[in-house]
Amino acid sequence: MAVIELKDVRKAFGAVEVIGRVNLTVPDGAFVIFVGPSGSGKSTLLRLVAGLEDATAGQVLIDGADVTHMGPAERQLSMVFQSYALYPTKTVRQNMSFGLEVARLPKDEIKARVDRVADILKLGDYLDRKPRALSGGQRQRVAIGRAIVREPVAFLFDEPLSNLDAALRVEMRVEIAKLHQRLGATMIYVTHDQVEAMTLADQIVVLDKGAIQQVGTPMELYQRPANLFVAQFIGSPKMNVLEVRPEGSTVTFADGNRTDFGALAPATLSHIGFRPEEVELLAEGQGHLQGTVEVVERLGSDTFAHVALGMLGTVTVRMPGNVLNIAPGQRVGLGLDVTQLHLFASDGTRLS
Repeated sequence: MAVIELKDVRKAFGAVEVIGRVNLTVPDGAFVIFVGPSGSGKSTLLRLVAGLEDATAGQVLIDGADVTHMGPAERQLSMVFQSYALYPTKTVRQNMSFGLEVARLPKDEIKARVDRVADILKLGDYLDRKPRALSGGQRQRVAIGRAIVREPVAFLFDEPLSNLDAALRVEMRVEIAKLHQRLGATMIYVTHDQVEAMTLADQIVVLDKGAIQQVGTPMELYQRPANLFVAQFIGSPKMNVLEVRPEGSTVTFADGNRTDFGALAPATLSHIGFRPEEVELLAEGQGHLQGTVEVVERLGSDTFAHVALGMLGTVTVRMPGNVLNIAPGQRVGLGLDVTQLHLFASDGTRLS
């Protein structure tokens, strides 16, 4: 296990800066996930930790030792890539043991390590098979096993589940969570899927345009996003956001409608946000806003209604799965839970 620190780390390709002065500490034994849209810099930041990219400026430290100018092998990290990258002509055992054989470890130790990891990952019955005889999930477990047998100081995962179908992604998420609990190892994991981030991470690092937007536990980011970007990136469905203008105790929406929220609105208020579960579907004429149901999604345990509010756009309302008295084309009112509103200034920063 290891503490990984980034101090003023910057990465530029020529005149293009892709990572700008990042400072971050990954605690010993933590499961930290880098999340953000395509091009946010999350994979580049992981590669800087791994030593696969050279930092333009700043320091990378592992357990206090400066490894900025060390190669990947010297950092004693193991990385699992999006591609399984298994040797097709080697068996599962041979794929998992190959790196140890190159390092010239004793044969007995190699066998013991592979057998132990195969037991952890439930690969014992497949050790003599070649990759073509495995499912996608099994191949990914072999790739993870190959990383574990090296007994590194930390594990790095670069979108390891993106090649799997939806059912396998869920299964492998659970397996990786169990693996972290069992090993207690430091792990850094990159994904563009915020559901993966919410379900796996001890801490989430939200990135956009090469800068850290917020670091916190999944629920901290969900309940108190630092800005509009985090608010709308974290959560599925995403947070509803409406543009407003405060006038004393009255809030005026972009379509001209006004609602009295009492002492809620500071003068710098520009947007209000509310999660789908923080708004109530009411009869037409009731509540703070009026709209028309466009789409109803029934997912079993939940029902989502997408309600068009004219020039304000569309908002999503989460309801219990057994709600049946709602249909497309229906006129409805929306009641906001004023105590749960998220307030943002014109620059996107959180006000309360």
